[in-house]
Amino acid sequence: MTRRPIGHIGPVSFTEPFFLLVFAPLTLIAFWGASRLWGREAALGVVFAASCLFYASYGLKIFALMAAGTAINGVACMLLVRTPVQRSLARSVIFWGGQAWNFGALAVFKYLAPLLIDPGPGAAQIGIPVGISFYTFQQAVLLMDAWRHEPRVMDYLPARRPLLGFLRFGAFHTFFPQLVVGPITYLSEFGPQALGIRFGRPRRSDIEVGVTLIAIGLFKKVVIADGLGRVTAPVFSFLGDGMPVTTFQAWLALTGYFAQLYFDFSGYSDMALGLARLFGIRLPINFDSPLRASGIADFYRRWHITLTRVIGRFLFTPLSLWGTRTAAVARMGRLPARLLSAWLPILINFQVIALWHAALPTFVLFGLIHGLWFVAETEVRASKSWRDFKRRTTPGLRLRLGQALTILPLMLTFALFRSPTLATFTDLLAALVPTRGLGAPDLHGAAWVIGAFGLIWLAPNSHELLRRYRPGIRTWDNPSTTPALLRVEWRPNLPWGLAIALMLLAAFYVLSHKTPFIYMGY
Repeated sequence: MTRRPIGHIGPVSFTEPFFLLVFAPLTLIAFWGASRLWGREAALGVVFAASCLFYASYGLKIFALMAAGTAINGVACMLLVRTPVQRSLARSVIFWGGQAWNFGALAVFKYLAPLLIDPGPGAAQIGIPVGISFYTFQQAVLLMDAWRHEPRVMDYLPARRPLLGFLRFGAFHTFFPQLVVGPITYLSEFGPQALGIRFGRPRRSDIEVGVTLIAIGLFKKVVIADGLGRVTAPVFSFLGDGMPVTTFQAWLALTGYFAQLYFDFSGYSDMALGLARLFGIRLPINFDSPLRASGIADFYRRWHITLTRVIGRFLFTPLSLWGTRTAAVARMGRLPARLLSAWLPILINFQVIALWHAALPTFVLFGLIHGLWFVAETEVRASKSWRDFKRRTTPGLRLRLGQALTILPLMLTFALFRSPTLATFTDLLAALVPTRGLGAPDLHGAAWVIGAFGLIWLAPNSHELLRRYRPGIRTWDNPSTTPALLRVEWRPNLPWGLAIALMLLAAFYVLSHKTPFIYMGY
């Protein structure tokens, strides 16, 4: 891992000192100043311009792709809100033309182009444009809502003022806290806040909550996730090179990577919520203690929540309705009807989720396993045996039993995220079996993993901690599984201020290491 001087300026990542100490504060000051002097639209203009600068720091070529998508989708949205419903042909052409660009660009630049590049020595290398999966889905959802003339979209994008509408669209679409790794936000969530009378005015509660979330997320990422990464990286490197590892090392890599991915994605999600809150915007909560899930369905109500709801809304629900109608028309029996209305849509749903992350055999296997798991769990929970089991047991017992049965399969399948090939994954699985003993223990690494899982299972997550201050928009009401004695609440007082300051100091102590978010490429 290479060290960089604190003053280094590169891509404006959330963990860059330049971003935290220069870019974000100056943008915030300009945002408040523009709002005070010229009003809401000027403040949105600052957001739009700053977000473009933020994304351009990742490279002018990928910025050009994002800018082209913004222009095409912005024009399409304004045309859709201006075109009467009666002109269905024109509206369909605009809508499908915009979607063709969105998913065509995603297919070409994320999937096709890397396959066409010669991987040999000296060959040109192509990188997947940062955040393309996230902003493509967000654009696609917005086009759908504009096509349907969703009322809050119509309010935000004034049909008779196209330039103002495009400015507002750009500020929403490129909003830098959620541009690169989500959450995938609906305009119906962002728009009413941006049109509120207090938008653009500094509020003490927004600053306090925002800074607290940023500090918690930064600490999760640079202290905990990166610390776990230093434990797991050597083991996966050995596996990738075909070198043998001990059973202890394999279990350390399996559990450590799972915890690392958790704190990495959780840390980013907290920082995104915190940054948006500084601008007076609540984003949807995208991450809600998923490693406490009591089943695969519960897991996807807690992990990458905004992706799950988009896939469910635009893929699973239409497929399920089609299957139900087809089965009814054909008068199919119970089993084939169930296959068409539920099982097949679920399997397709999870393959899309897997391929959305990456078009690799490891991700295809990940999607297949999770799809079959979801189907099996759905059928079990619909059975008479399950209803009898519920009558004989308490919710607490079912929760703990479900958690115990869920955690290991999740760890095993998420190791596919870290395995470059299926061969590496099978080598890891083989090493988990102690055929020749456990091997020498790594006590330092074990302490990191045990401490991480202690926080995961026992400590309140950031949304619980700040629940009185509504840190984000809750799109799914997951019950708390934090032990009652540990359900502490954050307050804007001196003790909590000192705790947050210590987190920031610890994070800045290690910020000179270049450690990007491991979820960034997805």
